[in-house]
Amino acid sequence: MLKNSKKLIAFIPSAGFGTRLMPLTRQKPKALVSFMGDPMLGRTIDKLSNLGIKRFIVNVHHYPEQIKAYLDTLDDKLDIRVSDETEELLDTGGGLYKASKLLHDDEDVLLVHNVDLHTGFDLQKMIETHFENDNDITLAVSDRRSNRKLMFKDNELCGWKNTKTSELIKRFNCDTDVSLAFSGIHLVNKKVIKARQKDDFPLIPWYLDMDAGVKIASWKHNPNEWFDLGTISRIEQAEKAIRNKQ
Repeated sequence: MLKNSKKLIAFIPSAGFGTRLMPLTRQKPKALVSFMGDPMLGRTIDKLSNLGIKRFIVNVHHYPEQIKAYLDTLDDKLDIRVSDETEELLDTGGGLYKASKLLHDDEDVLLVHNVDLHTGFDLQKMIETHFENDNDITLAVSDRRSNRKLMFKDNELCGWKNTKTSELIKRFNCDTDVSLAFSGIHLVNKKVIKARQKDDFPLIPWYLDMDAGVKIASWKHNPNEWFDLGTISRIEQAEKAIRNKQ
């Protein structure tokens, strides 16, 4: 169980349309698409709850009432809050900022875990490392194929690049060959979550724009212990891999 679970709250972004999962998301939200026989949202909450996390924020937009109704069926010992984006779907950064407004005074760290992921790596170790190293933000990353890569120097985020378009964003001096793919899971301290000029903005450019004094570190995991569940074929591949291990 986690040592710092009382300071921690999980945010599970669940507001997206799930376009890549059509036709499954024609009449239901992505978060309620089945994976290994259960809704992806429920599996994520169960995994984090088993680590000792009992407080959650879930954002909603696409079929929001279905998600709210599903959350009402879960363990009433869990504290689950809804960040409602029904009127306006916010980008990844804007969604996180809006969700952070629901934090209580004693909740210092957000664990952000995308709903359309399955992982087998040691998430507890990642969380403990965040606290032990006094990071402000800890990003789960791995060395796998991706057009978009985060760049790290001395284990701190210094840039982002798109290998397909050659677009490059630097946070500070970034003469490094360490480029890793973001895995959709990270921890962020409440104190570094600041308002932007607009409500709708992406996550990674927001972090890259933060002062160099903000410690944004990588946590590298085995890419074979991570599955993207964003398409029907990837869900099928992940389910097959899991069953082959059983």
